[in-house]
Formats: sequence, C-alpha cells, structure tokens
Amino acid sequence: MSYKLEKQQSLDENITRIASEEIEACLTSLKKAEIHEAVHDIRKRLKKLRALARLVRDEMGEKKYKKINVYFRDLGRELAPVRDLTAHIETVDILKERYGDHVYVKFFDSITQELEKERDTVTEELQEKDFFSQHLVEELQNAKEKLEEWPVKSSDIAVILPSLKRVYEKGANALEEAYANPNPETFHEWRKRAKYLWHHSELLQDVWPELFKTLEAEIHLLADYLGDDHDLMLLDEKLVNSDFNFKDDKQKEMIHALIKEYSDHLRTNAELQGALIYAEKPKAFKNRIKKYLKINWN
Repeated sequence: MSYKLEKQQSLDENITRIASEEIEACLTSLKKAEIHEAVHDIRKRLKKLRALARLVRDEMGEKKYKKINVYFRDLGRELAPVRDLTAHIETVDILKERYGDHVYVKFFDSITQELEKERDTVTEELQEKDFFSQHLVEELQNAKEKLEEWPVKSSDIAVILPSLKRVYEKGANALEEAYANPNPETFHEWRKRAKYLWHHSELLQDVWPELFKTLEAEIHLLADYLGDDHDLMLLDEKLVNSDFNFKDDKQKEMIHALIKEYSDHLRTNAELQGALIYAEKPKAFKNRIKKYLKINWN
C-alpha cells in the first residue's frame, strides 16, 4: 500500500491503514537509517499524518482533530533543532552549487563546518538523553496504539469535501497575502497551506490517476519552491541575525546577498506556479472534485 486512498477500502479503513503505515515507517527509519536521514524522514511523515487527519477533520470533529494534530505537531517540533541544522547545511550546499563559481574558493566551507559542529553537539545531547532510542520510539508506539481514537466512522468519501475546499481556499488566500505583504511569516504560512494541498492530492490519486498524478507533481513543485525559500529564510536568520562566527563582515554581507537573490528567484517562480494552481474559486474546486468522486469512486 502507499500514501493514497484505495478505492477497494472504505474511508475509515483507508485512514487507519495509512496512519498505521506512516507511523510504522517512522519506527523503521529510527532502526535502519542514519540519524539525520531518519529525522528528515520522520518529520516528513509527521506532516503527512497531520494532512491525513486534516482531510477528515469534519468527520472527526474539531476537538479530536486538534488533539491528534497537536500531538504530531509537537512531536515534530522536538525534532526541529536537529532537522533545522541539517536543512541549513543542505541549503548552504545548494548556494555553493549555484554561486560557487562567483565567490572565492572555500567561501562556503567555514560556514558548513560551523553548522556541522553545532549539529553534532545538539545530536549528541539528544542521544545522551535517549531521545531517539527511547523517547521518540515510545511516542510513536503510543500514537499507533491510539489509532482507534481517530473517530472516522463514515464510509462516504464525500465527507472529505469540506476540508478540501477549506485547504484550497486558505492556500489561495495565503498566496495573495504573501505577495501583498512579503515577509518570511506570510510565505511560511503559504508554504504550510500548499503542502496540505499537495498531500491531499497524493491521497486522491486513485480517483483519477492520470489527472491527480499531474496535479500532485505541480503542487509538489510549488511546495519545493516555497520550502527552499523557507530554508533560505531560516538560514538567513541563523547566519545574519545572530552571533554566527564569520571570517569577516564581507563574508556575512555576501551570504546575505546570495540568499536574497535566490529567494527572489524562487518567489518569482512560486507566484506563477501558485496562480495556476489556485486559478479556480474554492467552491468550483470542491465541486469539481465532488464530480470526480461521484463518477469514479464506487
């Protein structure tokens, strides 16, 4: 099975299966993957679990939905110190590949070394507290044991439609706000909304595979633009607005300029991509999906 609703299963069976598979995959990553790869994989899967819960938010009821959403959100936040530093390192690597020929040799190396040193320290501190080997395992196992608390009883696929409309509408509104008031916060908000829509398009691929695979790929591209921009903003905050150990002020000014240039490029691409994805009115989007479900879900 995979992260998608299967037509041969009822809605409640699908939700339980997918949630169980994602949690189990998190536990497998902890056992088999290198620690930083595992953290990245688990963070992604926790977001997919939250998107899954959001899809059936109206069926669950607000109280239950918020409890589940907060549980996985907070668990993801516990991983943030390690994951953020890995994202910083990866973002520096992207900048090096993009601009390495335009700066002096080893311009990026000292930055990467400082970030890797800090990441090693944070990782070791968590390992000494048995965070990965005990705490995280227990939290994930607890989540798996409580899957029966996901109150999805309806077998009617149409119960997902209000949430689809809401996610689409919030994404469209976040797009407008991001370009009306461009700052890291507004673009981060749009990124979150786009990622929910992306995961929902993954879940719906069995409705019309050819269409939803294409839609998923287009929304994924938008999420990548916004995700890379978000990583740039976090790196900028880490390097430029803190007491980071630079060689000199010129290196600090240059890295800030490179971050801004690449961010502008990503936001330009995201604006067109977003306009295409959110071209419909939310009600029209919901009604279109409703027709697809009616035609090809039974």
